[in-house]
Order: sequence, then C-alpha cells, then structure tokens
Amino acid sequence: LYESRDGGKTFVPIKGAPGGDDYHTLWIDPSDPAHRMLGVDQGAVVSIDGGKTWSSWYNQPIAQIYHVTTDNRFPFWVCGAQQDSGAVCLPSQSEHGVDGISMMQFHELTAGGESGEIAVDPDDPNLVYGNTYGGSVDKYDQRTQQTQSVNPTLAWPGLYRATWTLPLVFSPAQPKALYFGNQRVFRTLDGGAHWTPISPDLTRPDPAVPANLDASTAADSPIAGPRRGVVYSIAPSPLDARLIWAGTDDGLVWVTHDGGAHWNNVTPPELTPWSKVAGIAPSPRHAQVAYVAIDRHRLDDFRPYIYRTRDGGKSWQAITHGIPPRDFVNVVTVDPVTPGLLYAGTEFGVFVSFDDGDRWQPLQQNLPVTSVRDLLVKDNDLVIATHGRGFWIMDDITPLRQMAAAVAASGTYLFAPAVAYRVRPLGFAGTPLPLSEPRGKNPPSGAYIDYVLKTPAKVVSLSILNAASQVVRRYSSSDALPGIDLAKIHIAPVWVQQPTPLATTPGMHRFVWNLHWAAPAALAPHGVWSDGVWAAPGAYRVVLDVDGQRYTQPLTLLPDPRVRDMSSAAYAAQLKLAQAIETDRAKLAGALRGAGRLQKAGAGQGQRHAARRTGRGAERIPRAPRGAQQHPRRRSVELGGHAAHAPRQPDRAGRAHGQPRARGGQRRRAADHRCRARLPPGARDPAGNPGALAALAWSRTGHAQRRPAHGRRRAGPRLKRGWAGRGVPPAQPTPTPNSA
Repeated sequence: LYESRDGGKTFVPIKGAPGGDDYHTLWIDPSDPAHRMLGVDQGAVVSIDGGKTWSSWYNQPIAQIYHVTTDNRFPFWVCGAQQDSGAVCLPSQSEHGVDGISMMQFHELTAGGESGEIAVDPDDPNLVYGNTYGGSVDKYDQRTQQTQSVNPTLAWPGLYRATWTLPLVFSPAQPKALYFGNQRVFRTLDGGAHWTPISPDLTRPDPAVPANLDASTAADSPIAGPRRGVVYSIAPSPLDARLIWAGTDDGLVWVTHDGGAHWNNVTPPELTPWSKVAGIAPSPRHAQVAYVAIDRHRLDDFRPYIYRTRDGGKSWQAITHGIPPRDFVNVVTVDPVTPGLLYAGTEFGVFVSFDDGDRWQPLQQNLPVTSVRDLLVKDNDLVIATHGRGFWIMDDITPLRQMAAAVAASGTYLFAPAVAYRVRPLGFAGTPLPLSEPRGKNPPSGAYIDYVLKTPAKVVSLSILNAASQVVRRYSSSDALPGIDLAKIHIAPVWVQQPTPLATTPGMHRFVWNLHWAAPAALAPHGVWSDGVWAAPGAYRVVLDVDGQRYTQPLTLLPDPRVRDMSSAAYAAQLKLAQAIETDRAKLAGALRGAGRLQKAGAGQGQRHAARRTGRGAERIPRAPRGAQQHPRRRSVELGGHAAHAPRQPDRAGRAHGQPRARGGQRRRAADHRCRARLPPGARDPAGNPGALAALAWSRTGHAQRRPAHGRRRAGPRLKRGWAGRGVPPAQPTPTPNSA
C-alpha cells in the first residue's frame, strides 16, 4: 500500500509485504482521513491513526482454502493451502475442550504454498508434501521442521506447464504411491527421491480460445505460464492401485487400468475445450463406477455439471437434478460406507444425494453461503474446504448413512449410533483462552445419539444401559434444567454451559451422552444433569422411549486409541474403585449436610437455652471444616477422570484413608446421641441423622480414635473442639503413616 503527500508525484510504501496482504480495496473516511479501512486477502483491517497502526485480521474466520486433506492421527488433523497465507494444518479437535481450536494449535507448513494441494503421508503424519504455482513440490518433516524440494521437473526447466493449482495425492490402495500432475502424471514410491512419468501429455493439443474470452485473459501468464493445459485432477482408485483416473482443465477425462502403461480417453461427449474437470471420485465399491465434477464458469456457463459412469467411462449420465441452475460444481465425493450416498460442493454450498446422484438436496445447515472448493469424508465426519470461510466439519454423518432406513420407518426412528471413544479433555492448564479470542469449535464430546420424530411427543426419555442391563444414565424431556443463580456462582456467566434437554418436536434431533454415569443423589446438586464417574469401554444399549413406544440400538464405547497400556480388566478395576470412592463421598456428603442442619438449628432462638444446658454457646457447634470432601473427591477425579491408568496400590490406599471420613457418622453414633441430648429440641437435626455431628467433628481431626491401654475408649472430639466463630482452627494432629 503506497501513499503520496505531494499530489501523486512520489509514493512511499506504508504497509505491505511480507504479510500476504494483497490489497483489493481502500476506504478513507471523508469526515476523518485518519480513519481508514483496507480490504485484503486476509480480511478487513482498520486504522484510526492515519495508517500508522492497524487492527488484526486474525479475528475473522474468512480463510480462502483451495483443497483439504487429513492425516491418520487421532483425532485427525486438517490441512490445506490458503490464499496468501501459505499452507496450514490444525487439529479437528483440541485437547482443551473449553478453549476450542485456537491460533495456539494453528501449525503453518513450509511445504507448498497458497494455491496448491497438501498430501500427508498415510503412514507418518509428520511427513507432509505440498505444491504451489510454478509446479514445485516440497517435503516437510514436522519433527525437524526441515523442508526439502522434491520437484519432479527440476531437470527439465521450461518443459512442463504449471497453472495456479496442480494435483498432489496419495493412493488409498497403495499408501507409498504419491501422484503429481502437470500435462503428464508423475508417481513416486520413495517420498520424492525418484519420480516416474506414467502418462503422455493428456491435454488437448490446441484447445483454441473460446469466443467469450478476450485475448489478454486467454493469453499465457508471464509468471505462471499457460493458463490451461494441465492435468487438474488425479484420482487413484481405493480398490485397485493400478486403476487411476485423471481429468484436465481443458475438458478431457482419462483412465488407466494398468498403473499408467496405457491410458484411455473416456471424456463425456458433451465436454468442450476449457471445461475444467474440477474433481473425480472413484467408487469405493465398484471399479467401473466413477463421478466427475465439471466447472465451466470460465465460459460464462454457471450451470452445475456432474457426470456418472457405471461402465468404466464408456457412457456417462448427467446427474444434477435438484442443484440450482447457477451453482456450478467444484467437487463431488462418495461416501465410503453407504452405497448411493454422494456429496457435492458448489460455488454456494453443499448438496447431498441419497440415490447415487439422481436427486440432490441442500445440506447447508449452519454452513455460511460460500464457495465450497473441496470435500472429504474422514471416518464419520464430512470435512469441508471453503474459499472464504475456512475449514468446516459436519460431525458424525452416521444419520445420513442410515437415512434410507429412517425414511422407510415413516415414523419415530432411533439411528444406530457410531462407535464412541472415551476421550477426556486435559485438565485446567492455568489460564483459559478468553472467549473474545477467535477460535474454532470443538465437537461435542461423547456418544452421538440421533432420532427422528414424525409428530410431536409428550414425553421422550433416553436410557443408557451397560452389558449387565444396569442403567448407567437416564434422561427425560421432562427433566428440569438446573437453575443457575448468578449471585452464587463464582465464574463469569459466559462460561456456564447449560445442558441440552431431549427434544419432543417433529424432525431430526441429536443428543450427546457425555460418557458419565449418573451421580448419586447425595452428590447431584443439578439432579440428572450431575455427572458421576466415567463409563468404562464396552458394549452398551441405547433405549429411546417415546410416549410409551420403545426403540433400542447397540452402542460400542472404545478406549482412546492413544492409550495402549490399559486392558479391559484395568478399565473395570478403575471403574470399581472410582465408584467405591464415589459411594464414600456420598456418605460423607450426607453426614456433612446433617451436621450443617444441626448447626443451623442450634443457632437463633435456641442459642441461650443451649448455653444453659451445655455450659457453652451453641456457636461452638462445629461447622463443616474447609475441604472436608476434597480428599475423596480429588481421588475419584484422578482415578475415574483424568487418569488413564489402572488403579495402583497408592490409589487403593488413598481410598482406604478416606473411608473413615465417610464412616465417621456410623462409628461415632453414640457420641452424637450424647451431644444431641445436651441441645434443646429446636437445635436438633430435623432430619434425625444421629451420626451427622459426630461425623463432622471426627472427620475434622483426620485420624481414628484409638483405645487407651486400660481398655476404656478415649472420649472423641467434643463440642469445644469445634472452631466455629474462632477464626483460627486448632492445630492439627500429626498424621500417622497410615493416613499420609
């Protein structure tokens, strides 16, 4: 960006490269020249001091992505090249659930550049290949952060054409085979050390210049060379490593059945020169079936074009019914699980077909209206590359794969859930990212349960049962949401996430079970929404009840694939110990609540009477000591929460040490009765919990009372041991080794 202060005689640069700005428009406030706005490839930036400083564009999710790929990590990472910002990889799910996917997970690549394709080694996610305009190919090792040029055409400068975007893709049937294209198709089997051209020039010898293009538009670029005449799409078959499809940007479709030794021109007869074969999708089930997306917007033809062949390219059928007439198509892809399920990306959104392309319908949902350049089905997710709104992911497309069965049911339908993984987010890392910072959303964590209601329902309930038919969790549409008193919570309300109740309205609905058991009633301040211990991996059943009608589907919960040293027995032992600690906590919580009621009842009007009866003030009744429940709660979190390990001897010993706190009420029942006898009726526990007071006082000391040598049991803590109203607690006794 240049500025002149002498009427245009001289200009000086005031903002620009390096930075990937690529300016497109400038606005200067006519009432305040110091107020300016710039429109660049990265977004819009504002200056209020005449251009000395500018706002950030990193708060705008408007990346222009050309293509998308993923690696095979868990969770998988998403990679692509973006306009004027180079190439990037970032996780589909971050480890810190509340922080989302932020710039801290944003990983820039030095392989390729802004306009090319990224290919991640299927066997090693640290090895990333990329290309850019000019035809270069780079290999980047994320471990060493070293980049190596592995360009297959370095030995023949000027011989091969290169346009803005060239294909680079691994074979799904032969993971070591990486393909690259210009006017020919190249293949390497050793990471780019050696390349072999496996095709002749597959482009048209002379496509001529369409009448609607002026000479300057059709002419070769002095920097990037010809604007056409390259292989734009390469699609190795997932069924046969020797079966490879290729499409050019000047309107030709080719196929080889012998790994490139011989190529057959199978172009649909309707295609004319300058019809770009934007994408090819071979079928994962039938070698003779493939789909091609054709882009003719350069010819001022904005109509959608998708073709299907079922005989290896001998004949083609146009399949675009349902796509609007001006939504030209950039990509088509095939679902690898369900036959006949297709996805298409157009200049304005995403479409889906359930009948092999005969009919299409929008799949827009909350996706912004934007150019969709690439689509990829990874596991159970649909990954989307947009040219203007960054990456998007439609989480768990399992219902789309079962839509035919749902339609056939013509009523309430419970979809079979996809396999769920017990992935637990990391704990608090110190400082959460402020919600004002830009971030991508994490997917909901847990098992996705989808169902369809044809008509409104009165009551919908959902139960999760384990293999022993125990009810692990139960929800109902009649469950009241937990009331949040903003005057009593100790965090900003923006961090409070209310649960989503079961829906009863007609349509398709999704509910996420967060893989927790229900909490015991004594530990459930929010009722059914309070979480208990983590569920162990295993077989479960999902039971949906809709106005008395029951629907059931199996659910499989698998361990985090990254945790490899945990057996099924270890998970079962972890669950058993965590539940035992939870039971102890519930007992202790009941005792503490009883003690609290007793202390509250002993105050007020009965205070002076209590003083006369006991010889001491009722304010001496001990209160719940700070942290009375923290030890067992902490251990239950460590064992059943964030700790992915089998219970150790110290874990069991820790639980054994915490048990006396929970059993104190029962073991000090007699002492409690003596204490209650000294209080007036109005100061007694209205719930009649005889162990509450003694349990509270006993748990404060932190160790068991021992029988004296002469055989009489030493008196336990009395009311005078409490520190209510004193401000400073008495010194704690030194713990014995057993209670360390």
